Amino acid sequence: MRSCLLSTAAILALTPAALADAANAEMEREVIVVEATQTHFDSFVYPGLTSTIDQETLDLVQPVDLDDLLRGIAGVDVPGGPRRTGQTISLRGQGRANTTLLLDGARQNFSSAHDGAIFLDPSLLVGVDTVRGPASALYGSGASGGVVAFRSANALDFLGEDDSWGFEIGAGYRSVDEEERGLVTLFGADGRFDYLASLTSRASGDIALGSGDDLPADDRSISSLVKLGAEVSDGVRAELSWQTFSGEAVEPNNGQGVSGVNAFNALVDKEIENDTLTFSFDANPASLPWLDASLTLYRTENSVSEDETGSARQLRRDLETTGIRAQQRFGFTLDAWTGGLTVGGEYFEDKQDGLDTATSDGVRGGAPDASSEFTAVYAQLELDGPAPLGLPGRVIILPGVRFDEFKTRSPSEAATSNDATSARFGLTYAPVDSFNMYINWGEAFRAPSINELYMDGTHFSLPHIVLGAPVFISNEFIANPDLTPEFTETLEIGFSLDLADRAGVDELTLRTAWFETEAEDLIDLSVDFAFDATCFVPPFFAPCSAGTSSSRNVGQAELSGFEAQMQFANGPFSLDASVSTLDGEDKTTGAALGSLTPARLFLDGRYRFDAQRLILGSRIEWAGKYDQPAETAEHRDGYTVVDLYARWQPLVDNGLTLNAGIENAFDEDYERVFAGVSEAGRSLRLDVSWRRTF
Repeated sequence: MRSCLLSTAAILALTPAALADAANAEMEREVIVVEATQTHFDSFVYPGLTSTIDQETLDLVQPVDLDDLLRGIAGVDVPGGPRRTGQTISLRGQGRANTTLLLDGARQNFSSAHDGAIFLDPSLLVGVDTVRGPASALYGSGASGGVVAFRSANALDFLGEDDSWGFEIGAGYRSVDEEERGLVTLFGADGRFDYLASLTSRASGDIALGSGDDLPADDRSISSLVKLGAEVSDGVRAELSWQTFSGEAVEPNNGQGVSGVNAFNALVDKEIENDTLTFSFDANPASLPWLDASLTLYRTENSVSEDETGSARQLRRDLETTGIRAQQRFGFTLDAWTGGLTVGGEYFEDKQDGLDTATSDGVRGGAPDASSEFTAVYAQLELDGPAPLGLPGRVIILPGVRFDEFKTRSPSEAATSNDATSARFGLTYAPVDSFNMYINWGEAFRAPSINELYMDGTHFSLPHIVLGAPVFISNEFIANPDLTPEFTETLEIGFSLDLADRAGVDELTLRTAWFETEAEDLIDLSVDFAFDATCFVPPFFAPCSAGTSSSRNVGQAELSGFEAQMQFANGPFSLDASVSTLDGEDKTTGAALGSLTPARLFLDGRYRFDAQRLILGSRIEWAGKYDQPAETAEHRDGYTVVDLYARWQPLVDNGLTLNAGIENAFDEDYERVFAGVSEAGRSLRLDVSWRRTF
């Protein structure tokens, strides 16, 4: 498959002149640049499924966490339970390790088995782009599932053409955890310079679950965003951004777990810090039409520290990520073809430091002191031209390739190094402007993380099998510096359909995708849980352990699924819908993969009353029953969750906005696969904001 598709890509890329006489049906659809794809293609014709959450949607939904923010996107799941500090991200059944997260272009690489994936306040965002499917040809390691790119606000998002400055103040309340929220933002522009400063705070208590129980989740956070921008000259912009998150919570050590009253998942005072400093430079001046370059430099610092409330034990995990990414796009026209060639390079480094004051050497199990470096070059070609062989319409061709070198270091183990090449080939055929079919093939890889390579210390402890508590025996992590990268190969086929004219409505589009992913050399945590025989013989220590845990490359797996997304609008009514299914198998054991999610349907409908400046809407999520094989005893009932929401702007051109909603209106008791805890029950939400510009 690889050689066939790459050969086809080369032939089509090198011989556009031979195809120039074919009919070319021009599409008048507006070109939309999707940040995460690095292309100039409209999402309707892009060979793959993308989704964008825009500022209007964010203003309507007023999301409070990752689940609120991303739940409407097909193929995206937010497992980890209802605590913000434990929520993580899964794309097409591939978890956090195979999902690349970007915040204004800066990598967010923090990864922990039981903590959240990213720490930010949704109030500071103006958009989210997602690309599902392999993206290693652009982003390298950890993009097998796809990319989620978060975009925070700058002053230009709020200022009109004749405005020079403005402000926004807001407050909100949510009943399910008695959350109180406050927001203050100041923004403005003076000549070529613009600025924005924003501060938001949240404070909440225990979460009332649909099961009737309360989940310990005392949570407080303060987030800030400062952005300074300058139009250096026409078409040349520089921007400096500093985004912070500071949170405190009283919850179990495992933020995704239920327990908080025993030694295995003790309550802790948790402090979370995230600082992301980003400098970006974009140049596309009209005077130099060949120049279309971008540069992003960033540094992200993450820290999660935990003080056990019942002891003096302290645990900490720090991760610092420093990186630079630069690229240049060369646009061109060749006979009847238009296109662009993007070439770029990237370097980033992760440094991790762990601490556990309960160990003699301060080593925290699963959080070794280590670092990793990635250096990469990549290229992506865009071609848009007439269909070959006398066929009607147009074709879009999108090949790409990336080469990565990476190495890891640890003070206690030998350094390791490796490299990987990732390729992709996408092809869209549009016989008419309202219908197209696409095929997308891609390779992806995931380098072993520093945690998997160099894990050491204690994994977990249990009361002694004979002596009982307070005598404990432990299962210990064992490092494995011989791990090799995971590799995946994905084939995706889909189509796009625009029925607006045929149906006589303002908008009616449908995009679908079927995909199959083959994975090999999967990195898995192997737990050899066994008591030494000496544990049962006096004096019961000679030695006595509960086995070991280590990462290994094991077997192969296959994932397959279907996704569809629809947008409908006519007059004051609009409806967004998405559906997804996912299945998979461990090809070594034949067992179903544990990271799967059931069939899911999501609907978001809104009706706009223009004269009253009022919008009424509802979001409905339906998920089917999920059963694992009997030997794993995993089962979760299907569920239907209904949210209601409204937005009212009572005064013309005043900027005052009132939002209200009822989340989980029917108090459904449901849980996600492997979360181990019910989700939040019925909740009343109220938000008020006032934004003015001058």
